[in-house]
Amino acid sequence: MVILHSLAAGVEQVCARSAGAPSVEELRPRFCTHCGELARDSNGGVRLEGHGLYSRQVRGWKEGWVVVWVRRYWCRSCKRTMSRLPDWLHPWRWYAAAVIIEALYRYLIGGESAQEIGVRFGRSTDGHDWPSLRRWREQLLVSPTLWGWLGKRLGVANAAKSKDGGCAHLMRFFGEMHLKREAVAKFVGELWRAVRGTLRGLVHDRHTAWPLLQFRPEKASGADSGRSPMVSPTEKDAGRDPPV
Repeated sequence: MVILHSLAAGVEQVCARSAGAPSVEELRPRFCTHCGELARDSNGGVRLEGHGLYSRQVRGWKEGWVVVWVRRYWCRSCKRTMSRLPDWLHPWRWYAAAVIIEALYRYLIGGESAQEIGVRFGRSTDGHDWPSLRRWREQLLVSPTLWGWLGKRLGVANAAKSKDGGCAHLMRFFGEMHLKREAVAKFVGELWRAVRGTLRGLVHDRHTAWPLLQFRPEKASGADSGRSPMVSPTEKDAGRDPPV
């Protein structure tokens, strides 16, 4: 279970256990997102305990590839874990949320090639295509880890099988963020704040997402067992090293 929360203004503030990173107490949830147990009992005893950290490789918007440390908590009542993830990063994804949307904007609306976009975001210049662009186009508003929880409300039921379909889905998403179709340079200046606003205060369990102030809307199969979370993103063949 992952809680997306406004942890910091930028990637560097949660990198490598930096001095500016929030403390265990600052990030401790007010209650367990699994069973509802309060973080502290009536005597002030801790019920949601700090449960270490795990590392994630992330491609930020301006910072390049970095390692972020995600803090995890364990509920003494239900024996399950939850993590606190920055609201600029989808669970189980290599790339920051704004990077994904900017890349799709350049690809579907700006008319840039996959190679040009890949180079902008740190890929090699060997001339190969960037398969992630196609996957993101298909998964936007459909995948649980690419705003899929918004898809039904926005009238998106199926994956976009073409660039035109992807553009239509992207424009619906921009409407949700109140972003207008602008020139690329002007658009990206508004992007970071708008994208973070769509992720802030959510709980995510791989199947769906819902507001932090309510319990999950339905019980998903294969409930979290309290074991160490999967830290690999949902990119194809993802591992601990950045994708090539």
